[in-house]
Amino acid sequence: MHFDNETADTPLFDRLLATSVDRRRLLQGSLAGLALSSLPLKLSAAPRRHGNLPFEPLRGQFEGTGLDLAEGFVADLLATEGDQLTRTAKVGANHDFTAFLPIDRQRKGRDRSGVHRGFSPKDCSSREGLLVVNHEFPDTRFHGTLRTDYDNPPSPQRLRQEQESVGLSVLKVKRSGKEWSRRPHRLDRRIDALTPMRLSGPAAEIDGGPNATGTLGNCSGGTTPWGTVLSCEENYQVFAHRSGRSYLKWPEDTYARRHHGWVVEIDPFDPESTPIKRTALGRFRHENVAVGVGKDGTVVAYMGDDRAGGHVYKFVCEDKLDPEARHGGRIDLLDRGRLYAADFEAGRWLLLERDAQPALRAALDGNGEPRYPNQAAVVADAYRAAGLVGATPTHRPEDIEIHPHDDSVYIAFTNNRRAGDSFGKIVRLVERDDDFAAMEFTWDVFAEGGPESGFSSPDNLVFDEAGRLWMVTDSRTGRGEYEFLVRNSMFCFETEGEHAGIAHLFALAPPGSELTGPSWTPDGETLFLSVQHPGSGSSREKPSTHWPRGGDHLPASAVLAIRGA
Repeated sequence: MHFDNETADTPLFDRLLATSVDRRRLLQGSLAGLALSSLPLKLSAAPRRHGNLPFEPLRGQFEGTGLDLAEGFVADLLATEGDQLTRTAKVGANHDFTAFLPIDRQRKGRDRSGVHRGFSPKDCSSREGLLVVNHEFPDTRFHGTLRTDYDNPPSPQRLRQEQESVGLSVLKVKRSGKEWSRRPHRLDRRIDALTPMRLSGPAAEIDGGPNATGTLGNCSGGTTPWGTVLSCEENYQVFAHRSGRSYLKWPEDTYARRHHGWVVEIDPFDPESTPIKRTALGRFRHENVAVGVGKDGTVVAYMGDDRAGGHVYKFVCEDKLDPEARHGGRIDLLDRGRLYAADFEAGRWLLLERDAQPALRAALDGNGEPRYPNQAAVVADAYRAAGLVGATPTHRPEDIEIHPHDDSVYIAFTNNRRAGDSFGKIVRLVERDDDFAAMEFTWDVFAEGGPESGFSSPDNLVFDEAGRLWMVTDSRTGRGEYEFLVRNSMFCFETEGEHAGIAHLFALAPPGSELTGPSWTPDGETLFLSVQHPGSGSSREKPSTHWPRGGDHLPASAVLAIRGA
């Protein structure tokens, strides 16, 4: 979910993208006609499958009000916002990222090459496990006590309801026969804006830390080789902001401190564990984090700052992955290392370290005092620091994922409408010598949104075992330059061969919603997927959809298990 961010000019990135797109068109000009045949338009048919797709692309007109999937696929409803999860807590709102951890994940250990499976070995259970789901923001349009006054702070009752609607849910799920369902379990857990947390790393003591309260703005995330889940705090600025720009107006003494905007690590298998905010990874509007492990055990995390003019980041851990260590509560790899931001013009990574960068040491605040007296101040202000050292402002880098076959890095740049990029692009980045720790890289545009390709505003990404890329969109639809889009959708791309980069339509979201957070079981037979804010843009009196319960029910965010061919 994107909130309006400050205007940011990106002329350099615009020029770089144009050059890369022109180069790609020259290389793949022979595919232009084929790409045109892939349009999921209201009045046109999608093509028959190309190459090695595991489904027949959707075709024809789609004017329904539910979830449409490719033929042969069905969705099991696992959890809807407001469902009772534990004796004292309910499932949160506005579902986003999902991560499936097989029930035997701790016993089986990890597969360092299985990044697309969350590092779970392929022989882990694909029928039972823990599903971690992010809840991004409060929404009172259809559920709860309707809040209409955003000029004043919420009532205590309303505040508590909003605080309990964000964060994460941990659900025990199981496949019995063909269908997935959930049952109450001792590992079920809610983590929200009131949960006690701890800051670690260089900014652990910032603003009264290391103790912190809660997590919020939980957008996408990632998994670690040691079996934990990382949840990313994105638009923390809308909850409480001392400049008055916050529209939710939560208490400033708790939520305007620099205790939010981090990557939060949780151990789903230990319901008593304290979530840890890993400050070494920087504070900005985190959309996601993609963790990779090099051949020598180097651990790296790629991240995007989802704002117009946001940067792409890489964190390289100082220590190697211990082959004996398995559990996140005893691993602090993400507390020590170096944070970098990408310079796309030069194809290099720029170190965000105070002592190594004269521009950071010389920077002054509004009072003429050093803006960055220590490294804690740098990581807590990573967006401005990245700009000062020369990192490239980009077009809303959202999800970043690592290809399971060659370790190349795919980045979804959703769009920057103010800069004339309405449809976004997917970029492929390759580190020098395929080394995660390299300081130089090359890149090119893998797929470009727009009427010719049939998609707009790429958001979350996930790879499957075969190396195909699956993508969901977060776009405006149905009007003006977006008239060619019916609803937000899910697409699949081959990443190799003559059909690489062509979008094939797999699913259409219910009206007003976006599909979010795709993840797989180890056997690749089940795709977990969230549906966020169905009915957005319509009213309680006349909702545009009654998904997922149908009838006269109001629409609600939910998480699904999709199975089929």
